[in-house]
Amino acid sequence: MKEQRLEELFRRYLHESLTDAEETELFQLWLDPLLESRRAQMLNDFYDQLPEDRDMSAREADMLFQQIVKKQPPVHYMPVKAGRDIWRRVAVAASVLLAIGIGGYFFLSNEPDKRSPEMVRTSPQTGITAPEKNRATITLSNGQTIYLDSAANGSITVQGSVKLVKLEDGKIAYEAGAVSPGELSYNTLSNPRGSRIIDVILADGSRVWLNGGSSITYPVAFIENERKVAVEGEAYFEVAHNTLKPFIVSKGETAIKVLGTRFNVNAYNDESDTRITLLQGSVQVANHQYTSVIKPGEQAIVKGENIDVAGNADLEQVMSWKEGYFRMKGTDLASLMRQVARWYDVQVEYENGVPAARFGGLINREVSLTDMLKALEQYGIHSRLDNAKIIIQ
Repeated sequence: MKEQRLEELFRRYLHESLTDAEETELFQLWLDPLLESRRAQMLNDFYDQLPEDRDMSAREADMLFQQIVKKQPPVHYMPVKAGRDIWRRVAVAASVLLAIGIGGYFFLSNEPDKRSPEMVRTSPQTGITAPEKNRATITLSNGQTIYLDSAANGSITVQGSVKLVKLEDGKIAYEAGAVSPGELSYNTLSNPRGSRIIDVILADGSRVWLNGGSSITYPVAFIENERKVAVEGEAYFEVAHNTLKPFIVSKGETAIKVLGTRFNVNAYNDESDTRITLLQGSVQVANHQYTSVIKPGEQAIVKGENIDVAGNADLEQVMSWKEGYFRMKGTDLASLMRQVARWYDVQVEYENGVPAARFGGLINREVSLTDMLKALEQYGIHSRLDNAKIIIQ
């Protein structure tokens, strides 16, 4: 079944007829180790059926194909241009998909110069690496700090009738016993820059994932008529349904009110706005002046006192951080580098202003920072590393 789906998606990829969701599905299947032999056979079949190539010499085509099969992709890939014959499309598609298996791909579109998109490979090498572990901490109501990376699995602490436990898969969960009315007790889960994603199951069964450079403050037990939490940075919520107790997420003057739903909040202080993207259910976004209700697939953009609603939000791009990718569609360099800075825990400095460039593509977050910067260099985005600082020249 998977083999048939892989073949179908690959054929459609060659004709540029995949949706974003199908493209992601193809990348995931391409990474499946159980399909490795089928991938090689599929590429070989395509190679045998292709007409004589008019754009590359036979030697160049054979070398490229051997590099693909041997998992040694060339450093620089050809631009994809309309009107090329099917072999060039197959060669590029195979190269790109192989690069995805190794690390990822991205392309740059320099709009002022109208340059054609080009693709370069990225692969995990040496240098500053992606975060290898989670470095999150929990600050208890008494001020005690618990370092989760060094905490043993099992019960960590007991607060009233609620037990805080670390599960075998690294998740954190609050297990509530019989809860009686009383004074609210708060904990804060902080996930620093340069840390892997952490997720927590709150006492009401709601689940929250935190990106690097983010935090969430929440009651140990929800004993009031509302379930109120406060977030900084980026978090994805899967809220347990409870019609009697609305779930409210606050960021400054903005409040997000739900009953049971799935949504993403991007509320970093270094971003120009706060974005709430709804995947399922219904969400009310309000500040002291405006109130908006968004539906699945929509995004509320809060900037200053205004709340704008955008339809047809790119859910693949919004959720890429949780799925382990940098996914870029028209992303400018400054936005990309803010994501890079949080993930690798580095600073970014621009010597001569921010170059005007926009990127597309998808990069696995496991690639090294060195590889990321080498890829940028292919497009004239030169930089140097000074300890934990990236200086864009």
